[in-house]
Amino acid sequence: MASHLKLVSFNPNPKLSPTSNLKALIKYCRNELALFSDDPNFDWAASSWPSPSRDSRVRFTNYENSGLHHSREATDDQLMHPAFADIAKSYLRYWHTIAPHRNAGREMQALRCLEKALVDDMGVPDITKIRIKHFNTVCSLAKKFAAPEYVASTVVNILTWLSEKLVVPAEVIRWEHGYIKENSYYNRQGANAPDEVKIKKSASQDAFLSIADVFSKPLTQLDDSDVMVTSITALLLSAPMRIGETLHWRKDCLRSDHDKDGVSQRYLAYYVPKTRSFTRKAVPKTMGEVAQEAVDRLITITDEGRKLALYMEGNPTKFYRHADCPNVPDDQELTKDQIAQALGFAHGKACENFIKSHTGDYSLKGFTLNSLWQIVLAEHRAKNPHFPYQERPQKELKPLKMSESLMCFRRLQLGTRQGASPVLLAPFNPDYYRKRLDGAVKLDRNNQRPMCFFTKHGFDAQKLNSHSLRTFLNRLAKQLGVTVKEITEWSSRASKRQTHTYLHETAEQKLERASLLMDTKQEHENLQPVSEEEAAEYGQGPYHRSRYGICRRSWRAGPCIKFADCINCSELLACKGDRVALETIKNDLANISSTRAAALKAIDAGERSASLWLEKSQHQEQRLIALVDVMENPEIPDGSPIQMTGSDFSHEARLVGTKAKEAGVELLQKEQVVRDHGKNLLECLEMLLH
Repeated sequence: MASHLKLVSFNPNPKLSPTSNLKALIKYCRNELALFSDDPNFDWAASSWPSPSRDSRVRFTNYENSGLHHSREATDDQLMHPAFADIAKSYLRYWHTIAPHRNAGREMQALRCLEKALVDDMGVPDITKIRIKHFNTVCSLAKKFAAPEYVASTVVNILTWLSEKLVVPAEVIRWEHGYIKENSYYNRQGANAPDEVKIKKSASQDAFLSIADVFSKPLTQLDDSDVMVTSITALLLSAPMRIGETLHWRKDCLRSDHDKDGVSQRYLAYYVPKTRSFTRKAVPKTMGEVAQEAVDRLITITDEGRKLALYMEGNPTKFYRHADCPNVPDDQELTKDQIAQALGFAHGKACENFIKSHTGDYSLKGFTLNSLWQIVLAEHRAKNPHFPYQERPQKELKPLKMSESLMCFRRLQLGTRQGASPVLLAPFNPDYYRKRLDGAVKLDRNNQRPMCFFTKHGFDAQKLNSHSLRTFLNRLAKQLGVTVKEITEWSSRASKRQTHTYLHETAEQKLERASLLMDTKQEHENLQPVSEEEAAEYGQGPYHRSRYGICRRSWRAGPCIKFADCINCSELLACKGDRVALETIKNDLANISSTRAAALKAIDAGERSASLWLEKSQHQEQRLIALVDVMENPEIPDGSPIQMTGSDFSHEARLVGTKAKEAGVELLQKEQVVRDHGKNLLECLEMLLH
């Protein structure tokens, strides 16, 4: 669609009423402006218009039906009120004539909110009677959409334009919406958003692993839709890109060059529509081979599409002789099977439906390759309106031809019920990727989860947003020390502030990155468990072994207060006949006996502090010997519970001690009494118990 730039001049008459100026404005936009007039299907009164910037159409549905599926025809009650629809159409045509832009979708959201606020209050919407209460309602209604602050700002722009045309009161230019300060996008969803909001923007690791699992399979085990999903994901993980940029990849988009250090570096080269510039994006070395495999696979499944596109670019008059085309003269009448074979249908019924859509008759008689080709060309023109391109050409630069594009698919190639058409092309739509990675259930559809990639391959239903891959790479780069400026350039963004919106690090990640940058990180090596043989090499000395490892001390530090403490616990309950427990007890006894022997040698050598070890280990050794004797006593039947009265510990004693402390009473341990007052006092206290 050509762009109709012209001097737009509409001067309202201050002597006329707002209603009269509104009528004049609508008349001017309808009759004097030429935008869209070169489209043969354009009609001012139609319920949908060509989109000013995209391949889709703008539909003038109301607020409640803003999400109506494009395949469903809108009814009168689903459309904007006729009194308001002309205002919406005037605004779009006026501003897209002055300055073509790519914001029609958000402008429609704003117009729908404005229409609903007026209809709910007055039935027949009269924009000339708008008041601040209507504007406040609009701002509340905007919460339904993803970016309410931008919708509200667009409403302000619309009202400002109508104010300049003397349609609404001049005071509207002073109205302010509430999406500022703490309610601004910057604080709610942007760079200053809470941690939980930024975390939600991260891609699911389970989704990554699921896609990687499928990508790891041989190409022969994947259908074309699987190759498309996994390969695009691999490339989106190779450099931060937008899903819409896939339409600008060539077959040779992945290239190699040498960096400043002379090291070979892969990079993705393509045109970025948002910045209107060509870019080269470096691919991390770890993703180089994966990216190459992804490109090779896409080339494989789209080669036939490029051949067909190249043939179509020559305005051919003869039927495209694909591999399965019947080998007959172009003017020879075909059988039903030959017609289906030529058109690429698996059976006659589907072929009949296709023929009827063009001829009005199900009959397959009398067709030749020449006559079929005319039907194919008609279908081709209808389904590929921008051919040889996949998308509408823009003024600044022509997009890739389909024959040049890496993403050149044939009709039904990504479907599951029928094979790819050998004679028809299908412009690639990024939704083909998005919708296959959305596991949400669509309750309003017969097939409630129509194309879910995850459930198709036996994984749990998940959702992976293509933009979350871009966010993932940005955050990973930040954690590895890449500057915000470099990330902004790598992501093809206009400003560093936009990059901050997607960056988020936990406290642990910030610490990790800081230690990496400052070169203060120390790698710790986990020690391997010590074997019995290695433990024996230590010899015997002031340490003891447990089932958890070796406790090393010095003779002068004394034995650990928890030394073999389990056998002093009244809670210990052993089972007669438990071979594992008996082996453990014997092993502990051997260790303690070795410690006692080492302590005796140390005392003989003049190390007087070793006597503490001798005293402590004597009691432990005696209890272990007694426990072994009981466990090996043949008169005690196997399975009998064995409990030894503890000398200094029980859980009840701990509870009593805690309560005593709360009451201000100090309970002395027996060892403390002996140490401070001697054994005689302890013996006297024990006599009182009896």
